[in-house]
Formats: sequence, structure tokens, C-alpha cells
Amino acid sequence: MPISHHVIIAVLCRGLALTVLMTGSAEAYIDPGTTGMLSQLLYILFYGVLGVFLYCLRYIKQALVDGKQYLSKLFGQKVDDDS
Repeated sequence: MPISHHVIIAVLCRGLALTVLMTGSAEAYIDPGTTGMLSQLLYILFYGVLGVFLYCLRYIKQALVDGKQYLSKLFGQKVDDDS
């Protein structure tokens, strides 16, 4: 039996609450160069995901056009090939 998404959200919220309540002060130092490195990493990840999405978009469009043509043949209606 699959677990409900409500159960998963409840467990995650309780875990987050426990983490926040049980954590003491973190006396940490963040080097100024770290933010630059982190932003560069996020840029690479963002544009990489965007590139993959745009690359796959043409296949998605083609699948939609093929599905439209299939349904038009199935129901006997004429469809423009311009799409």
C-alpha cells in the first residue's frame, strides 16, 4: 500500500521542527569566496537544466503534433500541418 503524501509531509515537518528546536548556536565562519563559488555552481546547474529542457522541448512538441494527427485520423477531421 503506497504511503500518502500527507504522511510524508507530516513526517518532514516534524523532522524540521525537531532539527530547529534541538540545534544550538552554530558558530561557523563562511568565507566570502564561498558565496561566489556557490553562485557559479547555481548558474551552471540552472542553465544546464534549462538547456536540457529546451533540448527535450522539441521532442515534446513533436509528440503533441503526432498525437494531434493521430486523433484527427481517428475521428476523421482534417488538421493543418503548420503546427
